[in-house]
Amino acid sequence: MTNAAPVRASGAGRKRKGSDQHKSSLTRIAPPDDLVDEVAIRIWKTQSKILIERGTFELEDAPLLIAYCNSFAYMLQAEQEIGAQGMVVPTADGSIKKSPFVGVRNDCIAQLTRTGSLLGLDPLTRLRMLGGGSDGGENSEGNEFDEF
Repeated sequence: MTNAAPVRASGAGRKRKGSDQHKSSLTRIAPPDDLVDEVAIRIWKTQSKILIERGTFELEDAPLLIAYCNSFAYMLQAEQEIGAQGMVVPTADGSIKKSPFVGVRNDCIAQLTRTGSLLGLDPLTRLRMLGGGSDGGENSEGNEFDEF
């Protein structure tokens, strides 16, 4: 009888996702002058703090966060105009058309979605970036579709 080496599962020595959290080189970053108003500055302060605490924000990410914060501020400005004028506006010939602020708001939401996803500010991307979700470990419960 020969003594065979014990068999190890592949990846058994690998660290779990999220266990070796990256530390951001930043501890704080002041709001830049490129932010359009106080709302954008407030969003900058809250979101940059969150991203730095997660260790996912570096100086090269600042332009994306500026775009995110300004889009949020413009979205709120468009919402105020829609609230004041309504969803439709009269045209020169007396008919009505969709308010241009509805289009601005929709564009801002699309920009928020794209830049937020790149920064990890939406739930699905955050799970992927931070290693959440099912890891296939012993404690994974799975769901009814696992067998398919």
